[in-house]
Amino acid sequence: MQKNIFVITVIVISIIVLSGVVILWMNNEKSRGQPIGNTADQNAPNIETEVATDPRFPEIKGKLMSGFPEIPVYPGATLIASAKTNRANEQDTGYRAKWETQDAVVKVMKWYQEELPKSGWAYETPNDPNASGEQVAQIKKSDLEGFLEAEREEKGTEIVVEVRITK
Repeated sequence: MQKNIFVITVIVISIIVLSGVVILWMNNEKSRGQPIGNTADQNAPNIETEVATDPRFPEIKGKLMSGFPEIPVYPGATLIASAKTNRANEQDTGYRAKWETQDAVVKVMKWYQEELPKSGWAYETPNDPNASGEQVAQIKKSDLEGFLEAEREEKGTEIVVEVRITK
């Protein structure tokens, strides 16, 4: 009987110690910002982005990135964020920015169709210029090309501009 009690005590103590080690390890992983059990890129920071397509790309909320190309901004639109389309230690490959407005998608795209050419940008009319949910237009200017998108969301219309450096 004493032998059984000793064995049970050793097992219970082992379980408690092992549980403590696992809890300490998990807390250590969380404090380092690493996703537990995730085999994806373990070097990627755990950062929430507004407009960057990769969390490792530099992003600034509420301002345009230094070097962002001059492009007309829809009147009254609020800048949410801007980002580069490359890591901070790499050569610039392009930029991306997002604005929000309460105006309709059709109105926003019509304005850009008229204003972009005045600033030297080529604007390719979307396939369905009357679509009210989302429209995407190709844009170009000298060594830049990309797209301008207006999409209706619950809180308003999002305007996204992404340009790549082609030189």
